[in-house]
Amino acid sequence: MKAQERKTFIFTQKRSYTYGTVENINDQWIFFDAEDDEAFMLNELIEDGLEIFLSNEWVPGVLLESGDVFLHTLHQYELNNGDAVRVRKKLPYPYLEMLEELSGESFLQFTKLLNSKDISLYDCIYCHNTMQFMGEEVSDTARRGVNFLVYDNESIICSVQHHFTRGKQMSDRFEYTLQTGKRMLFTNLERKAE
Repeated sequence: MKAQERKTFIFTQKRSYTYGTVENINDQWIFFDAEDDEAFMLNELIEDGLEIFLSNEWVPGVLLESGDVFLHTLHQYELNNGDAVRVRKKLPYPYLEMLEELSGESFLQFTKLLNSKDISLYDCIYCHNTMQFMGEEVSDTARRGVNFLVYDNESIICSVQHHFTRGKQMSDRFEYTLQTGKRMLFTNLERKAE
């Protein structure tokens, strides 16, 4: 799986956006989160651009320094107080790094099993990435460890233990446990080309 394919797959997950409205206060555009009415500076939230709800559809754009939005439909739009806006949520760096470390097959299977329980990658509320604390140098012994993840989609809580081995042979074993006690297991073994 290529990096761009993986990024597209991540971006199309449910709950990947924060929704709200904007208001101009003291010549600054403020974003009000629709879920909890928290206020944020709009320009601090929009790493990957933003989308504005116009004519019953979400139109992607880029916020300009002037406060206008350059829409991907190749025209400029002047923001108005009360405009509905959505911005892409950011995944925590350790979590994103863990997802990128997985092989294409492991990444797809891991995500599909989560999605089968209506859990999005964006529902991750905790990630301890053990791989971040290990050196990348190749040694005679394989790097082994466990990553711990917790997901909450407001109706299901899921804890995931990711047991991994990196070396001549790569293995990923995911143990999922739902708050109901239901457990699922997925294992992927791959041999590195020499």
